[in-house]
Amino acid sequence: MFARTFRTAQRAAPCSLQAAVFSRAQTTVASGVAAESLPLRLERSKPPKTHTTYNKPFTARKQFLFSEYDKQITQAQGMIIVQHYNLSGSELMDLRRSLKQQAMGAQMMVVRAKMVRAVLRDTKYTNLASLFTGPNAIVFWNSGCKDQLAAMKLALGCMAKQKKLLVVGAKYQDILLNSEMLKEFVNLPNIDQLRAQLVGLMETPARQLASVLSRVPQSLVGVIKQMSEKP
Repeated sequence: MFARTFRTAQRAAPCSLQAAVFSRAQTTVASGVAAESLPLRLERSKPPKTHTTYNKPFTARKQFLFSEYDKQITQAQGMIIVQHYNLSGSELMDLRRSLKQQAMGAQMMVVRAKMVRAVLRDTKYTNLASLFTGPNAIVFWNSGCKDQLAAMKLALGCMAKQKKLLVVGAKYQDILLNSEMLKEFVNLPNIDQLRAQLVGLMETPARQLASVLSRVPQSLVGVIKQMSEKP
């Protein structure tokens, strides 16, 4: 499917990085997604390179991969970075199926580490580049995921069953996480749980005050009674 998509883009798009990104943006608009609500590409302090060190333009395939990785990193609210070791084709298909079914529609894309590092260069996510070494893949969700933290937690549980995978880090919105931080992060309470805890904290002093105030008249009555009973 990926190769078919690449061939289609190769025939339709001119051989330039900007044209490849613009072609992807047109596809997004045509699919009914508002282009204004989704950034088209990462913001960079320097423009990306379009030619090799020998002053030759990058091939159409490299330009397509660059724009595809750029799109996924830009638009994915949550992204988990993993290393995979000797995964067979059937194991990869099973893992993708499990992630989609058990982790709220998660998608998995095997990526070329060197190309991803080029995408991340001179962006606010540049610290993620060091995580892309060796055979890498990213797990991500589209914009329709309603509870990103819960989805990432489910994905971690799903991938823990596969011993040939190693989770090395993640991105949640603009927060960059290593593997240990990710485990703690996904266990944070969601917004509804935080609201319930906040309401509980606010109600506790009020209940304690009401209890104290209710005991004061009873104590006063007891004192008065004792004084009246004295000879």
